Amino acid sequence: MDKRWYLVSFKYEDRFGDVNSGNCTVFVEKGDYAESEVLEMFIEGVKTNFDFKNEQIVITNIINLTKIRRELEE
Repeated sequence: MDKRWYLVSFKYEDRFGDVNSGNCTVFVEKGDYAESEVLEMFIEGVKTNFDFKNEQIVITNIINLTKIRRELEE
């Protein structure tokens, strides 16, 4: 498997100033990344999945779904 799947929880402020939250899955290609690079990949994944343009996104939780799946299969 060359991808790792994550469930990413986040908060964002909409154009009316309301704070909303959401979840989405994001995949990251296996590789040796710095923490800041991985975080940027998560933010870009959220923006892509929700078609966000200028919204400020705050990541609140990250769950490694690939790891959970592997543990359940054992």
